[in-house]
Amino acid sequence: MKKIITFSLLMLVFTGCKINVINNVKVDAAVAFEILKQDAYGGRDKESTVIIKTQAELDKLYKELGWSSVPKIDFIQNNVVALFMGEKSTGGYSIGVRKVSVVDGTVVVNVLKTSPEGMATMAITAPYCIVAVPKSDKTVIE
Repeated sequence: MKKIITFSLLMLVFTGCKINVINNVKVDAAVAFEILKQDAYGGRDKESTVIIKTQAELDKLYKELGWSSVPKIDFIQNNVVALFMGEKSTGGYSIGVRKVSVVDGTVVVNVLKTSPEGMATMAITAPYCIVAVPKSDKTVIE
């Protein structure tokens, strides 16, 4: 009985770590990411994306935006991606990360943007999302 349980657990672990090959390109399954900060207010005025590879760069970004309590990130294991939607004239806009995957060593960040449908709050907003993703020499935002 112990062998059956052990074998079942091992199969579960190995099938959970699935790697797909699509058109001869190795695609790892979706990987975990951590949202560090996300809001509709307080981002940059212009739409932009920033890949941050050091704690000093993250500290500088937080200072530029007037934020305190900069999180300490393990930059040996992670990079940080900051997504800014730019200034919007109404509420109802948001930006976030749908999924993160690794394709041939490149981190691919799939972005989700929403905009208001119908009536929206009359307010100046500047949506942003800042996430920690796995370390890679190349990061692609799509």
